[in-house]
Amino acid sequence: MAAPLAPLLSGWRSAPLPDLHGTWSVAPGGRAFAVAGLTDQIEKPLLVVVPGERDAEELVDDISLFYEGVLLAPAWETLPFEHVSPNLGTMAHRAEARHALGLEGPVVVVASVRSAIQRVSPSPYHPLNLAPGDEMSIDRLARSLADLGYGRTDRVEARGEFAVRGGIVDVFPAQMEHPVRLDFWGDQLDEI
Repeated sequence: MAAPLAPLLSGWRSAPLPDLHGTWSVAPGGRAFAVAGLTDQIEKPLLVVVPGERDAEELVDDISLFYEGVLLAPAWETLPFEHVSPNLGTMAHRAEARHALGLEGPVVVVASVRSAIQRVSPSPYHPLNLAPGDEMSIDRLARSLADLGYGRTDRVEARGEFAVRGGIVDVFPAQMEHPVRLDFWGDQLDEI
């Protein structure tokens, strides 16, 4: 879905950038527009750190009105040394944000102070990207998903699971709200 207020950023393209080596103050009501315009003009990843988790969620919603490439890096809901793993969705969104910050193009990642100071996994993160027409055997796809930490089940019901039935692979990506069905014709991905 396109950002509904993206045409307003055209004014940024004709104005010079502010001095980014010092302090740059923007009133709360203009922060989303300023961040979106700055990211659009510098064409590099931008990490925005705000005081709290709620502030981060609200800023992501506001920036998405002006700019499509915005992600939330949520804080873990658990404390270190608790014997409880963080939510799979939280881990997936943090990994997605970490990956986006390593890309060359423009993207905005918004994090709370708590999120920004929490450690991220040092392991390399390379997403598995598939599109209709791609060639990959179902066995190789199953191994790749298992290597990424997905659990194989008979029926996909929760995030982080996948199931193989003939030429169909159901996957529930951790950062998505619903599972995805991959329909293969031989070793070619026919439809998502």
